[in-house]
Amino acid sequence: MVFRFLKKVIKYYVDKLIHWLRMQKFNLELDNEIKKFQDSYWKEVAKEKPKIIEKGNFGEDGWSISIGEVNDGDTKI
Repeated sequence: MVFRFLKKVIKYYVDKLIHWLRMQKFNLELDNEIKKFQDSYWKEVAKEKPKIIEKGNFGEDGWSISIGEVNDGDTKI
């Protein structure tokens, strides 16, 4: 009877240890995937520099500024 109890307790803690190890492995793999994604994303974003176009002087009539590909009706290029 005591032997069965000890066997169940040992099995329980071994299962807990295996579960913890699997979760640690999963977390490491997830962190690596996130890092790879972020690195590739920032490499792509760094290629795309916004184009800034300023017409006229600030405060004057007809002054406008465009950043990137702004194509609204108020922008004069």
